[in-house]
Amino acid sequence: MNISHLSEPLLPSALNAILAPVAEAIGTPHGNAATDELRAAAHIEQPKRADRPTAVSRAGADAEVARSYAKTLAASINKTFGPAPLVDVPRESTLGLWRSQLDSAFKEPGFLAWARRENLDTAYLKVNPSRGEISGYVGGSIKTFSLLDDSGWSDVSRTLLSISSVFAPEPQQEFVYPLYGHGDQVPLNLVAQFYGEPNTPTTAQVNARIRQLFQKPGFELPDHYVAPRSDEALSAHQQALGDNADRHALITALRSQVGDASGRIDLDAVKIAIDPRSSLFASEQRSEMSVAQVLRQEGNMIPVNAEQAFEAAQALSFDLAHRAPGVESGGVKQSDIKLNRRTPLRLMQSLIDEWKRLHRAEVSDAQTGPGADSLLRLLMNSLPQTIRTMTADNPALVMDQLIRSPEALALGGDAQRLFKLIKTPTSAIESVNAALVHDLDANPAKSRFNVTGYDLYNKDNIGLSPAEIVKRFIAHLEPKVGVDLAPVAARLLLSAVAPELLVKNIPPGIIYGSLAWLSFCISVMRIELQVPGASANMTYNQVMAYGDVSLLSFESDSEMSAAMHDAMVAWGFANNLIENSSKIGVTATEVERIWKVLKEILWASEALNTLPTTREALALKELKRVFPDIDPTLKVLQDTNVKHTPMSLLDIYMSGPVKVDKWKSLDEQKFPYSQMKSRIGELEPDINKTFSEAFQDYRTTHESAWGIQFKFQLSLLPIADQEKISQSDVSFFEVSRPFLDVLPSPLEVFATRVFWPRKPTEQELKELKGTQGLLMKVVDSKGEVSTYSVLPFEGRIVKEDSVPGSRTGFDDSSYFSDQGKGYVPGSLHVYSPYGLLNEVRDPPDVAGQKPGSYFSKKTNALARSVGSFAVQTYEDLKLKAAGVTEIEKGRAIDESLKEFFLSLVPFYDGVQDARKGDIKGAAFNIGFDILGFALPAANAGRKASKAGKGLLTILKRGVFAGVGASVGYTDSADIAKNLNKGARAGYRDISYLASKSDELLSKLRGNYKSYDVSKVYKEGDIVKGFFKSAEDNVWRPTVAVLRNGGWYAYNVITKTPFGVQAAQFGVVTALEE
Repeated sequence: MNISHLSEPLLPSALNAILAPVAEAIGTPHGNAATDELRAAAHIEQPKRADRPTAVSRAGADAEVARSYAKTLAASINKTFGPAPLVDVPRESTLGLWRSQLDSAFKEPGFLAWARRENLDTAYLKVNPSRGEISGYVGGSIKTFSLLDDSGWSDVSRTLLSISSVFAPEPQQEFVYPLYGHGDQVPLNLVAQFYGEPNTPTTAQVNARIRQLFQKPGFELPDHYVAPRSDEALSAHQQALGDNADRHALITALRSQVGDASGRIDLDAVKIAIDPRSSLFASEQRSEMSVAQVLRQEGNMIPVNAEQAFEAAQALSFDLAHRAPGVESGGVKQSDIKLNRRTPLRLMQSLIDEWKRLHRAEVSDAQTGPGADSLLRLLMNSLPQTIRTMTADNPALVMDQLIRSPEALALGGDAQRLFKLIKTPTSAIESVNAALVHDLDANPAKSRFNVTGYDLYNKDNIGLSPAEIVKRFIAHLEPKVGVDLAPVAARLLLSAVAPELLVKNIPPGIIYGSLAWLSFCISVMRIELQVPGASANMTYNQVMAYGDVSLLSFESDSEMSAAMHDAMVAWGFANNLIENSSKIGVTATEVERIWKVLKEILWASEALNTLPTTREALALKELKRVFPDIDPTLKVLQDTNVKHTPMSLLDIYMSGPVKVDKWKSLDEQKFPYSQMKSRIGELEPDINKTFSEAFQDYRTTHESAWGIQFKFQLSLLPIADQEKISQSDVSFFEVSRPFLDVLPSPLEVFATRVFWPRKPTEQELKELKGTQGLLMKVVDSKGEVSTYSVLPFEGRIVKEDSVPGSRTGFDDSSYFSDQGKGYVPGSLHVYSPYGLLNEVRDPPDVAGQKPGSYFSKKTNALARSVGSFAVQTYEDLKLKAAGVTEIEKGRAIDESLKEFFLSLVPFYDGVQDARKGDIKGAAFNIGFDILGFALPAANAGRKASKAGKGLLTILKRGVFAGVGASVGYTDSADIAKNLNKGARAGYRDISYLASKSDELLSKLRGNYKSYDVSKVYKEGDIVKGFFKSAEDNVWRPTVAVLRNGGWYAYNVITKTPFGVQAAQFGVVTALEE
């Protein structure tokens, strides 16, 4: 009998009685042989109910579970339909304790708040721990939430899924919650899953198992089930539940803050309860603490206003630890084996060579071809054939299986012992991965700019998506390791040097060289610095949602510069702003150049997201300036000589100069016009002139902004195209559709009516003109012609396959707001020169100065042409913004203005979608790169305080502002120095450390005390101190844990030690001696 066939209710338990006849079958009926076993054991007492007083020990309670399980199993042999039979489980038993833990997880305040937000009915939930999924009813239909969606499930489910995995530990196992039955009963199949009961498909096997359990009541857990069900694991999960409760209380308190009259808040006065199960309670022994105290102890900055508090709550709501690579799957965290010195390199190579020698002999036939003798090939041979055939379609799954295979773990264990690494559940996986990466590329200086001799961010990859770059990298590896292994080899190497290329669901609009790409890469590295390997288990949306939150801890402040370094270098190279993509550092001159470009584009982005101020808004502002306590929209004014419908002062003022004595108020109490007349002269005399001047400023600003956008899009073209444009004659053409209307002629030819072309009016010609793009014609010195569609409102420059004017059927959909619907098939377009022919040639780049195409005189001239074209139709926009004087129409002017702007500039609606966090709508309307920026990731689980901050916020709070301001950097040289130095900088000057010790240690994450030289520490104690690296002989402020008599670095987010034992660890006063 297969116990897994026993089903749990498919709907909430209240419906079981009604639906029992159609419930899932348990299995085929067995004979009654087991009944005899049950009678033979009649002398055994019924297990006591958990709610009755009992003094049985844990072992005794576990024995009761085994006996109850055997009886239930025997009694259910002939049962074929209905819900799974129930087993009595004393609460003192191991299973009973874990069942209570499971109940606590589903009652966790953070989970319940998430469920309410998602309208998830918690009365029926199905959990699949191996897939990280939960399903339930949302609005009457079943909905499944996964770790890769944008609901926020991944941020509230780590502890719940970890506890659930004890009840459904194997792949594809699942269970329904709430559990069917009373509080001290558990469905039979769930008991079997918990204890790893063997599969018993036949009656004889069922009878044998029942006999065993009666003779020796108890369960023998599989080896890999023991640790997850241990008392230590139970205590760890209990503490995790307490920590989660504290975290939820902290987030809730931060989100609820409202500032005083000055906007400030006092978090020292805001108290939260501390859960008695939590690690904070264990260390502080306090049932209540202030929000500021909790934040301060964790090494976080203290918000001073409601907006900062909300952003702090956003940062705290992310659970990066849940994305960390796991024991069973999830990729790999890079090992801390440092192979940049001769001895470690020699040791690793010797280990690999010896392992190859031993395992090569086990291969019967000598293998040939690329990579035949590689460590990757030898380990792959140990995998099942079904897995080996998946290398091209699912290299992530193959890699997971490869580095977790018994052979790989054995090699990883050897490497772990050789390098004296701390043993953790994943350390062997990390060690074998290091060996594989070393065997594929022994260069200790490997990076994203040079891995197996390939620069991932070389000039030929500019403008390509991450998927295309990975495809090219795989092609580079094929001659080295073989076509079949190249995808897996690529993933192994990318996990070590370029994790941004492993993120899931990256939109195709994110291309190398764009600001969207820069923002994305910085966000990935922020994550990797905290939880290595996590980004490969996240989607683009999740990465960008995290990247958009404010820096919370002092440590993350310093991490930002390290996160930005490689991305800034690659971006600068792609945009022709620095010389070499593979350089280690950037100069102050290069920083100035990069920052100048970024500031221009950031400014252009903000400018193009701004609507013009309407004439009504200007008039209202002016009237309120002079008459702050009067409502100028009241319709109470009437001509002194003519009776008519009353008008408002706003209408009159917008219509022209106000003739003071012409008007009287029909309600002097509400609108004392007789007293106001003397001050009418203080108003700006001609609001229409004011409006025209304001709109002209708006138009001029937009003209510059569109020109900047063109310069940036030009810099994203392939290098060959950029160079050709810089050394060629360039001209622009407006694209129009032909006027095809005709008039009947009085003549007839052979009785056939003749039609003559009709001369179009100016308005008709205007309507035929494509206002959404320009055709750019490029003629080089040899007379070869290239054409490009310059489409500012789509944020694209598209190279055409042929010269459009030479053929019919040119796709003009991007040039017209009707998306090509008005084009008459077979007709030829009309091309009219726009602006002057540009015959300027850019001078060659001078080594060390490298102006780049973005700054060239030719590019600036071309940009001015594009900018002036883009604002041509702004006169129509001006008429719309001017509006009308009737107040009822004026109230609708904002909406009609938006609608008109949408027809004029197609990307406008996409900008609005982006501001609202609607990534799908924005992507549909404008793509992802209208100005090179990543749009905010959609996340129903959290609402950003200011949607669409993206890279703008990152840069302003990063190296160029946030980090710079926090440490006193004021010029480019200091910024460059900080950018190159990166996070977790090392210190050689002991005297400097002595003066800055407390400050440096307080900025580390985590609520841990500083190392005390006079204290005797015990196994597992965690402290903050200075860790000396044997690699570069410098001291680094580090959180460390005592394990096996030595100090090891400790990740406070994943709560795991890592790396080699510290050569020295302690406080500065001890280091000086």
